Amino acid sequence: MSGRAPPIFIITGEQGQCKTTFLHLVLGLTVGTNVRVRGVISPGYVRDGRRSGFALIDLATGEVEELSSIDPDPRCEIHGRFYFRPEGLAFGRRALAPPDPRETDLVVIDEVGRFELQGEVWAEQIDRLLAHPHPPMIWTVRRRLLNTVIERWKIANPVVVDVGTASVMATAGDVMDAVWEWREAQTASGAPDFPLPGGRIAGDPPLLADAAAGASPNAPVILRRCYGPEE
Repeated sequence: MSGRAPPIFIITGEQGQCKTTFLHLVLGLTVGTNVRVRGVISPGYVRDGRRSGFALIDLATGEVEELSSIDPDPRCEIHGRFYFRPEGLAFGRRALAPPDPRETDLVVIDEVGRFELQGEVWAEQIDRLLAHPHPPMIWTVRRRLLNTVIERWKIANPVVVDVGTASVMATAGDVMDAVWEWREAQTASGAPDFPLPGGRIAGDPPLLADAAAGASPNAPVILRRCYGPEE
């Protein structure tokens, strides 16, 4: 990528401002473009009008695991008011293992927050990801933690996407531009071509398949470009 590190897109907003929903919609516009995504997305549970826990979706497989809950459990790690299930943490850490850069176009971490800044939950995985050659990434980060996260991980090229003002379509286009640059760089470096049948995020997770099904047929061409061997 012309000597530059691939960008890290940071989707930011206040707590409860639908950062994960915005991310979901952006990813939905890439499902049909042969983009090979790894990482996790973390939809939340609500009980009595208050956040009560989080699930975890492995974007490479579509598998789902419960991550945390406000319900006490002696087996769990306690972070803030949440009890993190050991199975959920192990699941997420596997999903966030450094990928083979020849087989991955995009890495997603939903979200990077105060626990990671304290060296907990996904902090070690983030450190390892950034220590290796990596494709473009998308993180979600609360607005009040944005500068601290950028400084903590020394992100030289953040692309900050504020959900209060940003366009889903434009953001998806920028992500696809970055993915295309990454692909070209991998090809130029001698990595093999990428035969990608049936363009998809592996497993077509239902969370994203719905968004893909609703994508406008008038979406910009770059969002529907097929990165197959015929190109």
